[in-house]
Amino acid sequence: MHDWYISTVRLRYEVFTGAPYSHVSPLEWRIDPESVRGIARERGYLEIPPMYQGCLSFQYAPQHVPPVPWFDGPDRPDKDRERWLLNRVSGSDQVWISLKHANLSARRVAEVAGTEGLRVAANFGDPDDRILLLGRDPSPPRLPLPAPPGPGFRPVWLNGIVPVTIAVLLVVALISAGASDESEDPLANLLFLAAFAGIIPAAFVTCVFPRTSRLGWLAREFDGRPHVQIAMRAYRISPALVVQIAGYRGYTLSGQRTTQAGGQILMFSKRV
Repeated sequence: MHDWYISTVRLRYEVFTGAPYSHVSPLEWRIDPESVRGIARERGYLEIPPMYQGCLSFQYAPQHVPPVPWFDGPDRPDKDRERWLLNRVSGSDQVWISLKHANLSARRVAEVAGTEGLRVAANFGDPDDRILLLGRDPSPPRLPLPAPPGPGFRPVWLNGIVPVTIAVLLVVALISAGASDESEDPLANLLFLAAFAGIIPAAFVTCVFPRTSRLGWLAREFDGRPHVQIAMRAYRISPALVVQIAGYRGYTLSGQRTTQAGGQILMFSKRV
């Protein structure tokens, strides 16, 4: 099942990418032929006679096989949301925008960003959201990305720092309360309940930040390191979008696992 999941995701976003023709060997990919055909149809491909024995061949024909549509926001003027967008892009060289968060259509976002000299550099989507990378230089990054010069702060570390900080402060408060009064202290009980109720949600503190901010943090995870692991609960972004962003940054999905605390974790390797 593990290999099947990885293979289907890679097939969907690394093979059926809009290229005129795609050829897939179900045996090599370890996916049954009907699943391959289903993925091809989702991506707008029409099956044609096989190019060679043992493969399935497809032609990109969205006019005959409409692909599953991507999300798009309202295509109408909205002064409040356009002002929000202008504040996001003003003075920036590169910005990631979630249309779900922006509540604007891709066309409106491109028009507003264009007034600040930014153009659409990349475009990713699924039925739940659509992501635009806006930049002054729309050319794709030069791959493979160089290794980072040294460890830098990653916002996802907040999911570990915040709960530990809360736990330490609560322990100190409980010790102080116990030292001041040996009898049962309502404050100590209240602090204990707060620790029990708050530490677990604090482990996913990044989720309280806006979706567009989380997208920028997610993209920066693919910074040139040989291997990257993404805890899906930390970003609340669909696997489809994560895989597409990773591919743009020069990474391919290499594995996945599930933990009781962190949920699904996707593992990526840098293409060389």
